[in-house]
Amino acid sequence: MPPTTAHRRRRRRSPRPRPRRIPRSPAQLVEDTVGEILLRLPPNDPASLVRASAVCKTWRRALADPTFPARYRAFHRTPPVLGIFWGDAVLVPTTSFRPPAADHSDCNVLDCRHGRVLLENPSGGLFVWDPITGDLRRLPPVPDIFSLVCNGAVLCAAGARCDHLACHGDAFLVALVGAGIDGVVHACHYSSETGAWSALTFALIEYIYLPPDHSNTTCITVDNVPAALVGDALYFIGDFGNEILRYDLVGENLGVVDPPDVETCYDGVVVMPEENGRLGFAFVKANSLHLWLMETGPDGFGRWEKRRVIDLETLFPVFNLSPYLTGFVDAINCIVMTTDDAVYTIELESLLTRKVCKTEKPYCCCLYTSFYIPTCASGVLPASVANGD
Repeated sequence: MPPTTAHRRRRRRSPRPRPRRIPRSPAQLVEDTVGEILLRLPPNDPASLVRASAVCKTWRRALADPTFPARYRAFHRTPPVLGIFWGDAVLVPTTSFRPPAADHSDCNVLDCRHGRVLLENPSGGLFVWDPITGDLRRLPPVPDIFSLVCNGAVLCAAGARCDHLACHGDAFLVALVGAGIDGVVHACHYSSETGAWSALTFALIEYIYLPPDHSNTTCITVDNVPAALVGDALYFIGDFGNEILRYDLVGENLGVVDPPDVETCYDGVVVMPEENGRLGFAFVKANSLHLWLMETGPDGFGRWEKRRVIDLETLFPVFNLSPYLTGFVDAINCIVMTTDDAVYTIELESLLTRKVCKTEKPYCCCLYTSFYIPTCASGVLPASVANGD
């Protein structure tokens, strides 16, 4: 059967030419490879980027590429622990990072979060400090009722819109929770965008702690433990873990959440964010780490469920007595624990335990986490390596 006209057309149709691939030059291939290598330098050793910039011009060009810092942070995702604060505002480095020269030793550290540090001067005044840039912002006077700040938190104002890997210099919020008498606590927050404090909000706690030397006074306490940021709310520990204070940053209201029904534990209690925006609760008892999770019941109300119990003696090569739960760092999803001689972080998912540093002051530390990319990797080469090959 003779082929039809359509068949003839198909036979005569020439194949579509493939787009011509322009080969990259050997120099471009080398720079691409160098860039991939430099991305893999460990973020917990910022000095390695400086040393790499002194190797040759090709390496310096790769590090000076304006896109390198964002690619570097996106590749590693988890910021390193650059240093630790022992109560006062003197950063003890745990890496090669050294903050710009600044003396804030007369201040106490209330919180570290999203690359910022909240400082309190005992003689009066609150400050927000960025150790990476050296920027120090003094906040307006707090309401008179905060004659003594019991706890506070600093956080990026962008919330879920920011990945918090490089939010230095952006807008921030500072929340304060203060103790009161007759079972009353109060809270408010400051916005760097408005430059003002919000209205005060109050909550009544039924449980009253009576100090032995103040039998005629009923008062409560707010523990100096890092707050947990879950969604738009901050959770603070009150009365040695007997109460959890929930401060809603959007609704500007303060409420009370009952903790799990467990005995009071004096070896440390923390609250922490969990997956799917849930609240976690942890405490140490008898050398074991107890983890609880807030679940929503069929009636729509939250109820605590025991998640697991971890034997701490299995996590440490040589177990030290008196483990104390110091806090939780949401940037690295780690529990912070001190022992007789060191500070450790424990990843909750993998249970990987890392020694951060030796202990200087028991039960009082605050870890500072952030990416630090020296100027040689941010588009400006240090004078010491700018000349020569």
